[in-house]
Amino acid sequence: MISQRNSSIELLRMLAMLIIVIFHFLARHFGLYVIGNERINQPDLLPELILYHIGGLGVPCFMFISGYYGMKFKQDRFTEMVLQCVFYALISFIGSLICYHVIEKDCFLFLNYWWFMTAYIIIYLLSPGINSQIESLSNKRLLGLIAILYFVTFSGIINKGSQIGGGMSLLCLYLSARWMRIYLPEFWRKHSLVVCLILLLVKFILLYIFYVSHHLGGLPYVGSYSNPLNMLIVGFLVVSVEKMRFYNKVINYLTSGTLAVYLLSESGWGQRFFSPLFPKDNFSFVAFLIGGVIVMIGILLFDKLRLLLFKRMLPNIY
Repeated sequence: MISQRNSSIELLRMLAMLIIVIFHFLARHFGLYVIGNERINQPDLLPELILYHIGGLGVPCFMFISGYYGMKFKQDRFTEMVLQCVFYALISFIGSLICYHVIEKDCFLFLNYWWFMTAYIIIYLLSPGINSQIESLSNKRLLGLIAILYFVTFSGIINKGSQIGGGMSLLCLYLSARWMRIYLPEFWRKHSLVVCLILLLVKFILLYIFYVSHHLGGLPYVGSYSNPLNMLIVGFLVVSVEKMRFYNKVINYLTSGTLAVYLLSESGWGQRFFSPLFPKDNFSFVAFLIGGVIVMIGILLFDKLRLLLFKRMLPNIY
C-alpha cells in the first residue's frame, strides 16, 4: 500500500531520479562519460565533474532503496512495469517520427534501449530465488558473496559498460542493501549520517586528486556503479533517511511515477525533446537543476494521465 510507505524514503527516491536526469543530460552535453587529459584546462570542468559524480549516485541510490526493502514479486506489478515500458517506447517512437522524422528501430527492444530497466526487471523476476538464497546464507557467507561479485564487476573481468556488467552492478547493490538491512551493526546504523558524509568527502578528495594530478582517466573508477565506495555512500544515506520517518500523501502519490521519469527522459524522443532545457555551451548548476525539476514534474504529471487511461482500459491490472 502506498499509504504505508515512509515518505522520507519516497522523497529520497524522487531526489535520486532527479539527479539521474541531470546526470544524463550533463554527461551528454559536456561529454563527461569519457574524459581525456587534454580537457584539463577547460573552464568549469571541475564543477561539471562534481555535479556529474553527484548525479552518478542516483542509480545506485534508486536500486539500493529497492534492495533495502526487498523486492517482492507480484504478477500485476511485473505486468504493469512491462506495459509502462511498452507505452513509453510507443510514445518515443511516435514522438520521434512526428517531431524529428526519425524512425526509432530499437525502441521496443528494451535490452538495447533502457539497460537499467531491463536489468531491474530481470532482478525483479528472479527476486523470489535471490531472496531465498539471502535468507539461507549467514552474515559472513553473504558478505563473502558480495565481495566476490564486487571484485568481478569492479576489476573489469566483466565489462562494466555491457548489459551483463550493468546488471551485475545492480545485483551487487541489491545484495549489499539486503545485508545492510539485516546485518548492519547498531553502532554503524546510529552514526550512519556521519559515516555517509565522511565517505562522500573521501569520494570528492579522490576526484580532486585525479583532477589536479592530470589523471582524468581514473575518474570512471571513482564514479563507477560497481565501486564499493559509492555503494557505501548511498547505503548509509538510505539508512540515515529511513530513520527520518514521516508520511505525506502527496509525496507518496507522486513517487509512484518515478520510473516513468527515467523511461521518457532517456527515450530517444525524450533526449531530443528535453535537451533545450539544459545548457550546452556554458555550465550552470542552477540551470541544470531547474531543467531537471521541470522534466521530472512534467513527466510525473503526464504519468498520472497514463495511469487514468490504463485504469479504464485494464481494470483487472490497475
